[in-house]
Amino acid sequence: MRKFLTIICVACCYASATFAQSWPQPKPEAKPGTRWWWLGSAVNQRDLQWNLQEYARAGIGAVEITPIYGVKGNDANNIAYLSPQWMQALQSVQDIARPLGIEVDMNCGTGWPFGGPHISLDQAACRAIIKDTIINGKHQYEVEIGRTKQKVKRAAPGGEGWVVDHFDRNAVAHYLNRFEQAFATSGVPYPHTFFNDSYEVYKADWTPTLFDEFQKRRGYDLRTKLPELLGKVDDGNQTLADYRETLSDMLLENFTQQWVTWAHKHGVKVRNQAHGSPANLLDLYAAVDIPEIEGFGLSEFGIKGLRTDPGKTRKNDSDVSMLKYASSAAHVMGKPFTSSETFTWLTEHFRTSLSQMKPDLDLMFTCGVNHVYFHGSCYTPQNAAWPGWKFYASVDMSPTNSIWRDAPYLMKYIERCQSFLQLGEPDNDFLVYLPVRDMWHQRDNNNTLLMQFDIHSMAKKAPQFIRSILTIDSLGYDCDYISDRQLAKVRIQDGMLVTEGGTRYKALIIPSGTTIDASLQAQINRLNAYVIRGEQAADMAKFAKAEQMKTTYGLRAIRRHTADGWHYFIVNLTPKDIAGDVNLAVPFESATWFNPMNGDIQPAEVHNGQLHIALKSGESRILQTSNQPSTNIATTASGTEEITLQGPWVLSFTDESPRVEGTFKLNKLQTWETLSDSAAVTMGTGVYTTSIKLSAQQAKQHWQIDLGDVRESARVYINNQFVGCAWAVPFILDCGNTLHKGKNEIRIEVTNLPANRIAELDRKGVQWRKFNEINVVDINYKNTTYADWKPVPSGLNTTVKLVR
Repeated sequence: MRKFLTIICVACCYASATFAQSWPQPKPEAKPGTRWWWLGSAVNQRDLQWNLQEYARAGIGAVEITPIYGVKGNDANNIAYLSPQWMQALQSVQDIARPLGIEVDMNCGTGWPFGGPHISLDQAACRAIIKDTIINGKHQYEVEIGRTKQKVKRAAPGGEGWVVDHFDRNAVAHYLNRFEQAFATSGVPYPHTFFNDSYEVYKADWTPTLFDEFQKRRGYDLRTKLPELLGKVDDGNQTLADYRETLSDMLLENFTQQWVTWAHKHGVKVRNQAHGSPANLLDLYAAVDIPEIEGFGLSEFGIKGLRTDPGKTRKNDSDVSMLKYASSAAHVMGKPFTSSETFTWLTEHFRTSLSQMKPDLDLMFTCGVNHVYFHGSCYTPQNAAWPGWKFYASVDMSPTNSIWRDAPYLMKYIERCQSFLQLGEPDNDFLVYLPVRDMWHQRDNNNTLLMQFDIHSMAKKAPQFIRSILTIDSLGYDCDYISDRQLAKVRIQDGMLVTEGGTRYKALIIPSGTTIDASLQAQINRLNAYVIRGEQAADMAKFAKAEQMKTTYGLRAIRRHTADGWHYFIVNLTPKDIAGDVNLAVPFESATWFNPMNGDIQPAEVHNGQLHIALKSGESRILQTSNQPSTNIATTASGTEEITLQGPWVLSFTDESPRVEGTFKLNKLQTWETLSDSAAVTMGTGVYTTSIKLSAQQAKQHWQIDLGDVRESARVYINNQFVGCAWAVPFILDCGNTLHKGKNEIRIEVTNLPANRIAELDRKGVQWRKFNEINVVDINYKNTTYADWKPVPSGLNTTVKLVR
């Protein structure tokens, strides 16, 4: 209430500098992109046009073409990868997408990892075969080169084959030459961006030139240290660490940097997921144009009113510490975008709501992501029987999913957020040294040589580093990670640490437990006055002010800087509504709130240098500060009033399938899956209507409509005027000036999930799972049926109120 009264007071001061603020002009990259799976590459001009038009209409601004396996019984329509016909399809996409304002990206391969039919076995991923021979009672070890014989996963027709040896410079060059030839022969323009998925090359722990490269880089012959490498002789695992660092160097130079140089030669940017690789992730991310991290699973924030789905979700393996690798490299190196593979396996297929997406999206935003890609969307023919063509991983961001009806509001939310998150420069407080050599020194119980930094096992590989990052975060500071290579190029300028990319930081933190070797000690000595050892609050406070909104209320936020001041993205991912006054860590005189959910702009309440902040559980806002004096007038909160819409209600259906006949008269609100047999299995939109009478005095008040528990998103109309779409908790919309004295008509259009409809298809034995290879599996990658799913509640699940 206090916040509302503040708005009323300041509205009178229309000339306020803060009130005159406006949303930034969004770059094309502010719109979300999507991974676009082509099953069998069985595409045609008509359906390409339909798919792309649907994406553009919903607000998607980029498609990343990733061809995969095909549809059963459709082999005759498959198009071989990089064939003349495939290249013509790419040309068609570019021609269709251009006037729609859609950027066209392309996986630099099919499925993942890189490989294919032109990779011979002697260019394929390698493994070490170590022989132990006992001669005169002594062990003698030697290494022979084997091949992992891993093939491209989920390969498309024409993309099947061995995975390439990423450490072998010549093999990688040969791999890229296939693309060179395809584009040169066809004359088709190169795409905007080439993409590489997470590094999932398994057991590839060797390459033919490793001994020579090791000698050159580490200064001694690995052949003489094989007992140490294998842990047969204790050297503190130094040889093992040197071996792992050598692989890291070779992956960076022979794969990542070579790929980037090749792409840039053709005017193409590179977007890369480094996680999963046996290398210093920061160096790999730093080498590309757009580093990309990945969310994998659903975070359990306990947000008030957010629907849970027990047994149908998996824990998010990408916590705050993991999400910051890609953005750290982008910030340190001065790269404008950090991308994300977003919403992978939030829940089971057909059960993910827009509301469930928002918290994990907001978490990514606070960790530096500002260029979201959905995971993902399937090309599907327009006339294909429902549910159309599907890929097994969720989320399913496609026109055949019922959530597509209200997805444009999610897309607009992302665009608004990213318009600010792409604006200006990052303004994190500290650099944190990544002690990767300590990780490389670890030897597991299986004596595994290869160490891959995948998101699922980082808690085991870097527990102390993760604790350090979470401690810094809890103390109200933000940070970026830095590698040894990057640290060597940091300079001191005007009392700040400045990175190679020109980004400024207040100090360098050496995490607790870090081994200080000679090379790190040299950097500490060089930057000595700006080095903090450990994560003590008092030491950090000497360099930077903590953000009180984080320490007092547990809010998550990220801060960026422009020539005109600072702006924050702030989200309440806690179970509690919060309201109170806080100090900001940056100087300001006034501030403006931007609501990315609906585009509203309102001046912030500032009193005695403190900002009043009020966010319900799950809510997010953007705050822009100004050095102009505040004209806001502090007010005191008063009581609240509620009016419950008692009904009766009338429920009818639109755009539903299967069809639900007739209408339902409801004495009280309820969901619709129990009303009839057809309502129990339908997918679509239920339209709830009622009316309410207001007195003249009531009609003058400023009301919001609280929809309670919505399953799953709702558009609201009052007296036939569109109020807004409530697609995430809290499901509350501002009524604006739509209410008047007397009778007011209320219409709420609620769209449900496709879960009930797909379960009914399984109960009827409809063979909609018609995809080659892995088909559609559950969150644990097991073959599944949805026939035993109980009906998911659909519609309005509690009461609807007018509140003020």
